[in-house]
Amino acid sequence: MKKNPISLKQLSDSILEKHKNILVSEINDSCLRLAVIEGIFDWHHHSNSDELFLVLEGCLQIEFQDQESVELRPGDIFTVPAKKIHRTIAKTRTVNLCFELTKGETIFLQNESAQHGTN
Repeated sequence: MKKNPISLKQLSDSILEKHKNILVSEINDSCLRLAVIEGIFDWHHHSNSDELFLVLEGCLQIEFQDQESVELRPGDIFTVPAKKIHRTIAKTRTVNLCFELTKGETIFLQNESAQHGTN
């Protein structure tokens, strides 16, 4: 079966929302998601999957509760291990790819102590 190529640029340009995460492709038990973010994506963790970020446009900051934050620019990658509590912040429109398990579970934190990350 022949599939047409996917243009990540066209796909990201079509997203007008400040937060949008879409499934682009699946391979074996993993998937590739394209995320557009401007602002803060709340504290969370993935109970059963590592999450690899690859920034395409903009600047993505990943904050953690128990270590210094990481700043990613276009072409940078970083892996957040499963169960590691984190949040993402983008001061301007940022586009990144996320590689993770297709059946990965995202668990958002609800308590106040989760609101204090390391800057």
